Amino acid sequence: MPELYPSQHPERKLVIRCILLLVDGLRPDVAEARLEAGELPQLELMLQKGGRGRAITVFPSTTTVAYLPFLTGCTPGRCNIPSIRWLDRATYQGRWWRDRDAVRSYCGYQALLLDHDLAPEVRTIFELVPESLGLFTPVTRGLPPDRDPSRRERWFWGGLAHYAQWHQPSDDAVARHLLRALDREWRFIFAQFPAVDGCTHQSDPDSALVHRTLRRVDETVGRVRQRLAERGELDSTLILLVSDHGATSVHTHLDLPEWFRRHGVPTLSHPVLWEAAPRAAVMVAGNGSAMVYARPGEAREHRWPVEKLRLPSAFGSEVDLISALVAEPSVGLVAGESEAGGLWVESDRGRAQVRQEGETIVYAPASGDPLFLGGPKRASEREWLDATWNSPYPDALSCLLDQFRAPRTGDLLVVAREGYDFRRRFEVPEHRAGHGSLIRAHMQTPLWSSHPLPDMPIRTVDLFPAMLDWLGCPLPTDIDGASVWLPRNRELEMSIPAARHSD
Repeated sequence: MPELYPSQHPERKLVIRCILLLVDGLRPDVAEARLEAGELPQLELMLQKGGRGRAITVFPSTTTVAYLPFLTGCTPGRCNIPSIRWLDRATYQGRWWRDRDAVRSYCGYQALLLDHDLAPEVRTIFELVPESLGLFTPVTRGLPPDRDPSRRERWFWGGLAHYAQWHQPSDDAVARHLLRALDREWRFIFAQFPAVDGCTHQSDPDSALVHRTLRRVDETVGRVRQRLAERGELDSTLILLVSDHGATSVHTHLDLPEWFRRHGVPTLSHPVLWEAAPRAAVMVAGNGSAMVYARPGEAREHRWPVEKLRLPSAFGSEVDLISALVAEPSVGLVAGESEAGGLWVESDRGRAQVRQEGETIVYAPASGDPLFLGGPKRASEREWLDATWNSPYPDALSCLLDQFRAPRTGDLLVVAREGYDFRRRFEVPEHRAGHGSLIRAHMQTPLWSSHPLPDMPIRTVDLFPAMLDWLGCPLPTDIDGASVWLPRNRELEMSIPAARHSD
């Protein structure tokens, strides 16, 4: 039985809930335009007392990885889940079958390993709030089968939707389970609606297909609010509608594994996980970014610095492959660790160093300004977030530093420009739109709430402490989310009408 909080009437109990509705792949500008056009009337009603804004997601901006902030309060680096595909350089030795578990992809059967791969010290909201439910969630740590009732439907409809491009049944299944869940006293409900992302990849982020799918989500929100009103729980429920990433149309596919092979480098990549004596491994995400591992099969604990990766001997090529990558029209930037400390970031605009000094992040251009930040600067993470909110690469410094604190991250990070991605040969059906990059259209997400939002920049990872605060639960100490928004307080609690009697 969920914990119930006392209302102003001591003989009655107040049920406080939080419902997180994640519309996968929804761009904030698309949602805002549909709202202004009057196509989302139920959400418009919710926002009359609530708030509408945007948040900045994590990198890489792709499904599964970008769910971690909402459900753990931690970034991918702390979770040691740096991408949807990665290689364990310390254990992989090049054996096709015996080393298969050292090369990961959450896009297939290995998705079941996500909970196992998650850093053991990281706790999910499902563990912290036992009276919680997950619907179509890839993160299930802390969820017994009865609290993950849609798991079989997620696998069935997810597989069918990918190849048949029939996405609405997945959202319909989530809606059914969500409405049933409201008849029980779950304190936290996470419901993922995957259809917008599927329709986006199939068509365009702003297509009629996406609009139609979003209208169905709006109808579900209306039914949820009606059910809560009937139970006397509408005001005591925090409803958040969010997304994990944005998306952009793709006009050109640069198959990055094939690019390395054309440069004479035997390359390991999904889905064919066998290459005789590979000198590179390329793990693509989203498909707007990729991690590159030099000399996989030569087990080592640490990454090679950019200075070593530049040498032709690093990949066994005839040229400096980093300079060759930067010259590609599809590549927005590359990044890696530097022998001098910190990170080395490079694009066709030049090179710069990024380093952490206590609570300060330092951006030091060396021969240009690859991140469009205007020159050298020292600032805190929150100051950088505010300063880069609408820049070409929002919150890039924090995201890049976080990426390289994960032991599983590759030696080199390659980020695509808008309109390009890094996967072609095995992407069936073809992705006409994608995500995964650091660009603004991928990193900004909608943040719509049934209760007022703070007037300050928010990251998606900041919603974790806000949700726990609403539920009156103590925060874990080692999380990355900041308590910049505390929606639940005594004044609000006293203003909520009493719910029904507890049993």
